[in-house]
Amino acid sequence: MKQTVDFQEKARAGWGDPPDWIVALADACQRETQTAAAKRLGVSGSQVSHVIGRTYAGRYDRIEELVRGVFMGATVECPVLGEIARHRCLEEQARPFAATSSTRAALFRACRGGCPHSRHCQKGEAA
Repeated sequence: MKQTVDFQEKARAGWGDPPDWIVALADACQRETQTAAAKRLGVSGSQVSHVIGRTYAGRYDRIEELVRGVFMGATVECPVLGEIARHRCLEEQARPFAATSSTRAALFRACRGGCPHSRHCQKGEAA
């Protein structure tokens, strides 16, 4: 007999009263699979498991932003692309400079030039 994980119960066991984004992540794992949810976030299945169970040793803020973008529909106003999903914003910030694309070059500069959504700039300071 196949064992199934109750992700909501795991979240309650780890967090007590889990925040909304943990509930959304647990729902996604229950609806799909932990592996499928992790793949949509671009992280490992074990990372998702540790986050839900509140045993993750890393920072939770990036995972929260990914969950809010992928599973909760959070958007931001990009100075180059307009309104985009939060997780796409994070993906764009992680991409390297590319002089072969004017859009990529503009995104690279914007992400490092004081965009309020950038993880490269803290408190509005340019990187």
